[in-house]
Amino acid sequence: MWREIMEIRKLDITNGNEISFVENLYIESFPLSERRPVEAMLDLYKGASPFVIAMILEDDNTIGFFSYWDLDEFIFAEHFAISPGFRNEGYGRKAMDLFMKDITRPVVLEVELPATILSERRIGFYQRIGFKLWENVQYQQPAYHKDGIAIPMKLMTYGNLDMEKDLIGVRSKLYGVVYNC
Repeated sequence: MWREIMEIRKLDITNGNEISFVENLYIESFPLSERRPVEAMLDLYKGASPFVIAMILEDDNTIGFFSYWDLDEFIFAEHFAISPGFRNEGYGRKAMDLFMKDITRPVVLEVELPATILSERRIGFYQRIGFKLWENVQYQQPAYHKDGIAIPMKLMTYGNLDMEKDLIGVRSKLYGVVYNC
């Protein structure tokens, strides 16, 4: 019986097709206010930072990508996108399950405020995987661009993080390392 196998592996920075795929999906999937300039993202990945860009592949198909930060105490899942042709077919869940399978530390991610049907669906997606929404926490994503403004967001976590005990450390690590502010 034929079985499709999904894999997640680091972006090959020498592969122009992979770079184009990530760049196009990144721009298409995230508004300007929720993403850093593409060149800055690629420079972070090329440099000696804890930032990773990972490709999501299944058979001969490039399904999507993750970008995340290994911040010692936890993983910060910065961006996750599935290519439009593969959305709503279970690939997102399968990719997240595979991503989470080998992670032994907590995972933190930002989500838009639950103000639209789409943002509520996104929060629900992560909750079904086991993430907890830090509903009562005020959090702002710092601006990615020089003239940008901070965006109100919510944090979601997977694993052993306590909102009251760990919030200051999590926020400090995100603001200091990820957003460099």
